[in-house]
Amino acid sequence: MLPPLAGHRVLVVDDERAIAAAVVRRLEKGGALCAVAHSGAEAEALLATGAHDLVLCDVQIPGRTGLELLDLALRLVDPPAVILMAGDGETGAAADGLRRGADGYVHKPLDLELLAHEAGAVLELRRLRATVEAANTGRAAGPTLLVVGEIVNAFEKADPYRAGFSSRTARIAVALAQPLGLNPELLALAARVHDVGMLAVPVTEQHAEGPLARAAQHLVRVHPTLGARWIERLGADRVIVAAVAAHHERWDGGGYPGGLVGEDIPPMARALGTAAAVAAMAGPRSYRERFELDAVLKELREGRLTQFGEAEAEAAEQLLLRSPELAR
Repeated sequence: MLPPLAGHRVLVVDDERAIAAAVVRRLEKGGALCAVAHSGAEAEALLATGAHDLVLCDVQIPGRTGLELLDLALRLVDPPAVILMAGDGETGAAADGLRRGADGYVHKPLDLELLAHEAGAVLELRRLRATVEAANTGRAAGPTLLVVGEIVNAFEKADPYRAGFSSRTARIAVALAQPLGLNPELLALAARVHDVGMLAVPVTEQHAEGPLARAAQHLVRVHPTLGARWIERLGADRVIVAAVAAHHERWDGGGYPGGLVGEDIPPMARALGTAAAVAAMAGPRSYRERFELDAVLKELREGRLTQFGEAEAEAAEQLLLRSPELAR
């Protein structure tokens, strides 16, 4: 279960009064303490008080853009979490906001339950960051990442196409660690949190039927960077941060976000990317059924030296031949 909103101070910024009122009603139902601004000037004045844990901000409001308010929020001594709200045609601005430090994005028209779920997730990450900063980071980082993994797991349970994905990725990754000469404990932690950046990408963008629109592709492509930034703030080991940042890179350079090629991709990222690919094939998606074992093995063989490194593809193939249940 994600933590309740009870007691959290939330600033809702939207010039559409009916939308702002609906958001406030839903958050206050969960116990949040809400303030509302309908213009850039009102929002700036309320932000300056530094009295908020979370800001929910439309990307376009009179007097200020949502990105300008994001920048103001991030300059505060104790910055709040920020979730941007964007309508059709504004997803490019939302993606820019995620790169600049926003913690999440929701699409208009709003799904209020999804919004509340996302708000709970980013508030918990903010609380964890404060806990780590108040403690010895080296001692706190490992247990904190385990909690982050539970947040990701809870978020995935709300999505029929992602339920169990990160846990499945972790099981496969741990089994790949030994043949690839990697630390299984660090790889398991990386696998459990590797998709934490997807908390910022609305489910509607993740599961659109057919090819994603360019703006939606852009949003999905920032999630490794966003996730790496979050866990770095929580004191994660550098090899875990690098693995999360690069888990969507491809051996042939066709991956993202950096277009890294071959051995320029960190070894743990190559293993994590392979494990995540197998875990994804083993589950259904909105546009296809789950892959049977033969199909997964075929993808691994055909993806050698394009999507996957030779060693990673071979290790994954041999693993699935020995333990086919991992692909279910």
